[in-house]
Amino acid sequence: MEKSHLNLFELVNVCVRCGNCLTSCPVYEIQRDEAVSPRGKIYLIKYGLEGKIKEKGILDVLPYCSLCGGCEFVCPSGIRTIDIIIEARKKWGKNRLKKIAIDGLTKEIFPAHLFTTILSIISPEKFPFSPSPRPFLSTVNEFIKGKGKGKVLFFVGCLTNKFFPNIARAISEIVVKAGYDLYIPKGQVCCGFPYLSIGEEREFQKMKTHNLKMIKKIEPDLIISPCPTGLNTFRRYYRLDNVIDVSNFVLKNLEHLKLKNLNWNMTWHDPCHLKKELGIRKEPRKVLSIVGNFVEMERPDLCCGFGGSFSLSHPEISFKIRNKKKEFVLESGADYLVTECPGCIMFLGSYSPVKTLHLGEIVNRAIR
Repeated sequence: MEKSHLNLFELVNVCVRCGNCLTSCPVYEIQRDEAVSPRGKIYLIKYGLEGKIKEKGILDVLPYCSLCGGCEFVCPSGIRTIDIIIEARKKWGKNRLKKIAIDGLTKEIFPAHLFTTILSIISPEKFPFSPSPRPFLSTVNEFIKGKGKGKVLFFVGCLTNKFFPNIARAISEIVVKAGYDLYIPKGQVCCGFPYLSIGEEREFQKMKTHNLKMIKKIEPDLIISPCPTGLNTFRRYYRLDNVIDVSNFVLKNLEHLKLKNLNWNMTWHDPCHLKKELGIRKEPRKVLSIVGNFVEMERPDLCCGFGGSFSLSHPEISFKIRNKKKEFVLESGADYLVTECPGCIMFLGSYSPVKTLHLGEIVNRAIR
């Protein structure tokens, strides 16, 4: 039995089918099909490993997971469902079309605007974002001198680099205003999680090796990113312990940043990997309470529905999840929806009933 097969078998045998995961899975909430619930997928994978069902039975359910981590967050047995799905996709469910789409976005094999064109075709609404004519990394220096407080490496991320240079600029300014020397290596590549999510282990390892070599050369005190998925990948799969999100960085440097209250009514959307994987929940709410009037919406941690390539393969489910989110945003009465994930911003975008901003943009405006 090959090693990856053995590891997968060990992972699935932890599940006791308690059902706690059902209420935390946005896909199950829409589909109401036990087979696509977290425990349902785990047991079908288990039966596949034992030869009790054919491969098609597994392939039918493997795509029905956005890897949001909601099931892991509530599991009393500590089951690593994300690892289970990834290992199963390595074995059975590699998706050629998804790989082509990810190649195009992360390796610039085709122009970024083609990605938005695809989304516009499958979406019932006009896609609101266009890629920047000049990606962020092509417009900045690789080193920006601060006050020598420490070395911060800025991992920009694919979507931020190509679609949201304004977010990248805001975070860069926050870091320098806090007194740190900022490193923005232009050689940085995708964190690799999009490849890992579809079972492409070899592509992921290439990117991991490249990025770790870059990080080792700089030896930063902190690694900051506007993307929770990138930060979680660095912590969970790169085994780095010096990653930090915007909210924690701000709270760590409140004395130097001297924030003012913008008097904006703002609500917060919990990005899946920020809360459910990195365990960051209170910090962004504390920051928003400092810089504005914070209003909690109902179910703030409900997935936006994006899930990276999941929204391309299952748009009908993604849109239904997003519509639920829109209702809660509207009911909050807030004027601004704030989050820390460029993917969430892209997918909610103008579909949100209020303006959607990254926490980094809010904080940079609030610095005196």
